[in-house]
Amino acid sequence: GSVLENLHIRMAPTAATESGLQFESPFWTEVYNSDVVPMLSTWASVPFTTPFVWDGVSNIVVEVTFQNPAAGESTWLEATDIGVNRSLFTRGGDRYLDVWNPVYAAVDGTPFAALDGQLTVSWWSYGDPEFQPQSGTTFEIRDAAANRVVNVHGPWGDGVIYWDAGNSGGGSYDRISKAAPAADYEGNWTHWAFTKDAEAGTMKIYKNGVEWHTGSGFTRTMEDGTIMRIGKGLWGGSQSYFGHIDEFAMWDAILDPATIQDYMYKDLDDAHPNADDLFLYYHFDDGGSIYESDASASGADLGMIGTVSRMYDAAQLFRNTQQSTLRPNVIWEQGEFVSHLDSVLVIDSVMNDPLTMVLFDPENPTVGIDTFQVWPGDYYTYVFNEEGIIVDSTYISNTDDIVQEFYEYYGPAYEVIDRYELARYITPYGIGLDLGDGFTWTFDVSDYRPLLHDSVRIAAGNWQELLDMELWFIEGTPPREVMEVQNLWTGYKGYNTDEAFDANTPPIDVTLSSLAKTFRIKSRVTGHGFGGTANCAEFCAKEHYFKIDGDVVWTQEVWRDDCDVNPVYPQGGTWVYDRANWCPGAEVGTYDFDITDEVVPGNTYTFDYAAEDYFWNGGGSFPYYQTEVQLISYGAFNFNLDAAVIDIIAPSSDQMWGRKNPICSNPIIRIQNTGAQTLTSLYIEFGLEGADKSAYNWSGELAPMEWEEVMLPDYEWDESSTFTVTISQPNGGADEYAANNTMQSSVAIPELLPADLILEFKTNTKPNENDVFIYNSNGEEVFARTSFTASTVHKDTISLPDGCYELFVWDYDEDGIAWWANSDGTGYFRVKNASTGSIIKNYEPDFGGLIYQQFRVGTYVDAEDFVPVANTLEVFPNPAKDMVYLQVELNGRK
Repeated sequence: GSVLENLHIRMAPTAATESGLQFESPFWTEVYNSDVVPMLSTWASVPFTTPFVWDGVSNIVVEVTFQNPAAGESTWLEATDIGVNRSLFTRGGDRYLDVWNPVYAAVDGTPFAALDGQLTVSWWSYGDPEFQPQSGTTFEIRDAAANRVVNVHGPWGDGVIYWDAGNSGGGSYDRISKAAPAADYEGNWTHWAFTKDAEAGTMKIYKNGVEWHTGSGFTRTMEDGTIMRIGKGLWGGSQSYFGHIDEFAMWDAILDPATIQDYMYKDLDDAHPNADDLFLYYHFDDGGSIYESDASASGADLGMIGTVSRMYDAAQLFRNTQQSTLRPNVIWEQGEFVSHLDSVLVIDSVMNDPLTMVLFDPENPTVGIDTFQVWPGDYYTYVFNEEGIIVDSTYISNTDDIVQEFYEYYGPAYEVIDRYELARYITPYGIGLDLGDGFTWTFDVSDYRPLLHDSVRIAAGNWQELLDMELWFIEGTPPREVMEVQNLWTGYKGYNTDEAFDANTPPIDVTLSSLAKTFRIKSRVTGHGFGGTANCAEFCAKEHYFKIDGDVVWTQEVWRDDCDVNPVYPQGGTWVYDRANWCPGAEVGTYDFDITDEVVPGNTYTFDYAAEDYFWNGGGSFPYYQTEVQLISYGAFNFNLDAAVIDIIAPSSDQMWGRKNPICSNPIIRIQNTGAQTLTSLYIEFGLEGADKSAYNWSGELAPMEWEEVMLPDYEWDESSTFTVTISQPNGGADEYAANNTMQSSVAIPELLPADLILEFKTNTKPNENDVFIYNSNGEEVFARTSFTASTVHKDTISLPDGCYELFVWDYDEDGIAWWANSDGTGYFRVKNASTGSIIKNYEPDFGGLIYQQFRVGTYVDAEDFVPVANTLEVFPNPAKDMVYLQVELNGRK
């Protein structure tokens, strides 16, 4: 027969007495590796290059492989039929699809458009251990409205396998998911099968032929798909799957587990029980082509957009095996030998990866008319000696030249849109999320008032949620008139493997308005992409800088550390993780900084926006900052001495402050200096409608347009539904603009609980993460538990006098006491009536970092209508900052 190239022989001990249907993967010892010329009708001596040590008891399994680049004459081994299956073999080559970012493969046709209520899809995958897990997509189908119909993330960057199938005609779809160990998605070939039966409402995932995960109640159907990719999703920011895919098949039927197991290790054939239901099947065995053929009746070939099909090494083959009772005749020689190692020069060639080129019609430049693969030329290949020194070279010339021509192309006339981002909000994880009648976020967009007139076009990047937006125009005089809004840097600004962030935000020259008096920069940036170095840019904190003529005038760490107390909770994904200036289901903060003192109106300056250096290793998804940096030019301040109430945090019905409400003690408000002078003092009057008002003298230091959150003293509470706060006397003088001095909010009174309570806390496996505290309205600690035992129910009975109380249940790891994405187990926290044992409240265990609630005991009223002369007066805490409490003893009462 032909020369057996790259002949490998490996041996290992085994306890098996017969061969199975799949190759074993023991701890091999390679004993031989060389090219071999078969000898005719004689024994072939195989001298081991590495001794094999036999224990004298175990059976021995021997693996023989060779790898020729082209078919040749067969080589026959003399064998004996021993009547027992002790041999296992496979023949011929096999290929797989190799995928990396940003390449993918596109299905040419729409055989999936006829899908309705049943689907099974299966394939083999091998994730690249260097990059997995990363947020890529194994395949996706979408409809004409860009709605997801079918999709698998195998896995996403969190190590979870997501199976999406079925759409109701909008952005929502059915999904099941489960976290997988790394061995299931990287460094090994794993067989996956996914089923969806809309009529039965079931979705299932099979791993290596065994049911691995299931869900019920999923009845959305899967019709009207118009486009499909393998190896990458169809949405704009999708990342490619990093790894290999083989034997990709889809049926419009539900395969049973036995059929999945019977065919996972062999090619599909006409004898398959669901052969008539097969509508896509890719072997990936064509090789060297821009298309991979569809082996189903649909004929929907697969366009290779940068992807390639690669040959398995002979030792990696594991499918289409056959058992045999024939065993090659072997004589074993055992003894002591004098040996030496020698080497033989073998020249091997590996094909370079091709480039996929698309040819467009010059008469219609947006329409592709041909696709072909090319290999770059004009380079040298080198021959190295055993010391790694170049001893020869060969020039690889071009065989063809392709010249790219550039055309000025004008499509149909369109309206020129100047895009300005007014605000940014990140949608929540939708799985398991219940927003009730909706959730409202409020943004101050006063700086964009010059843009909001006549007619404008509003765009929002939401995929699933139905959004309702209102613009409130408030009559009055602003602190200063906005004269101009300018975009400086906008859009997708990323790190690359060979360039810094700064390369995407180059310096620009800006001439300031000569009519403006004050200037402010607005920076709204959020980091995205993870899985590479340091999990940037989503999960790493980096400093950003603003420079004027090369001098740094502003530095800001781009980070948000309060995602665990988001009022939108619980969510289905990793909502508790802090991120680069954003949280799922929350507004994005804008960094405002004044540059008036750094510039002169009318002059020209070089502005530069930069970020801390970072090198991306190419792993995971691409790290970038969604960047909006704007210059706002204003006129002079309209008032010299003016202050404003800009928000009431508590008491409030505003959903953004839901974690801090309702209250029965200290109100919290936000004040702002809206005048030209620095604000140092303020008189604040507050209270409930119809009740006596309380007062507080604030002191501090706020520069123009700076704001501060102020906690007010406790005051008289009743059942009124309206809270009012009014400010006056800024810096002891007259406020020049009264229209912004008063604000009101709706009040909900906290629950009234019995005096005797049971706090019942079942811990998970990480009790050291939790503490429980209760404070009275004076800020005094009345209960504390800081020591718990794992997976144990703790019951504390407490008796409280009439009053207002604050409950804090902390989780210092910020992942609650029951969360799907950790292995901490499940706990609960509830409050019971000690007299009846009935549950008063069961708290959501997926609470992030804190459960906070104020509650009342008895008929709590903070202040007496009449205060006689005090017998004793206590002031605490001492020492104190900003606020103290007074305790008055009246005739033996406090």
